[in-house]
Amino acid sequence: MELISVIVPVYNVESYVAECIESIQNQTYMNLEIILVDDGSKDMSGDICDQYAAYDERIKVIHQENGGLSAARNTGIEAANGDYIAFVDSDDYIGLTLYEDMLKLLKEHNLDIIEFTAFRDKSGDIIEGCNDGQLEIYEKEDALRLAMHDCFVAVWSKLYKRSAIGDVRFPVGRKFEDTATSYLYVANANRVGHINRCYYYYRLNPNSITQTSFDAKSRWDFVLGYEERLQYAIDHQLPYVDDCNSLLMKAVLSCLTAYYAKPTGNQVYYDKCKKMIETYRNDESYKLLNSKYKLFLWSFGRADWIHKIGARLSYLAKQVRS
Repeated sequence: MELISVIVPVYNVESYVAECIESIQNQTYMNLEIILVDDGSKDMSGDICDQYAAYDERIKVIHQENGGLSAARNTGIEAANGDYIAFVDSDDYIGLTLYEDMLKLLKEHNLDIIEFTAFRDKSGDIIEGCNDGQLEIYEKEDALRLAMHDCFVAVWSKLYKRSAIGDVRFPVGRKFEDTATSYLYVANANRVGHINRCYYYYRLNPNSITQTSFDAKSRWDFVLGYEERLQYAIDHQLPYVDDCNSLLMKAVLSCLTAYYAKPTGNQVYYDKCKKMIETYRNDESYKLLNSKYKLFLWSFGRADWIHKIGARLSYLAKQVRS
């Protein structure tokens, strides 16, 4: 019976981690290795993990100094003994038949990765995602093309064969780590499946990285991931280098938007973006941008005030929504 290693990075989630752990413990597929990586929590999260490990031998708790989400996931990967690997964020929880159903699909269709969809949990109000049960299967070339175009990004929405993980690790010290990593997992796969069935309950947390990262420093991590992806496309002579270049330009412009939005922004990120644009901007990737990004890219160095106004409006709108 194949072993599934479930890696759960834990940091200051004492209000949620018990529900997360129990949703994994209670899976109908029981041959699990549950790896809880306490990443230097300052609340009771680590103690809660230890309490669950005391009566469930499938649970392994690793306590480490705070190194961030990437470091915690990497620790989990190194400790994993499973034939398959899954990731669950510690403020989320999963449906009871997730791993039984996904393992069955992996075997039936000879897949290396299977992706599923998620419910959005906003303060107990469950928002259903696409849930019609439709299964799509992609061979290596099509799967990689989609991954390089921002599909198959979130690692928590997958079950991976261990061989798909390989020696790929998350970039320590950076945010938006899935963007920098997940396409490499797909590159290691021969067949990838996607099923429109909601199994994962993604908690919409106003304090999460995606909700609080409207700053140039965080957005620069986003840029680095896309630059690495572009370089991968170049190195492997993939036929969509211009598309990857266009995605990089959008990420750079997003970083500039965050810089312009806050008058106290660090000049170093403007300089970094300037160098990135000068290095990679070309006519073909420019054509692939939508009208807004074309305007912002055209205005860079010519009429920066256009982007500055757009950035301030975007920032104010985000503040109103939150």
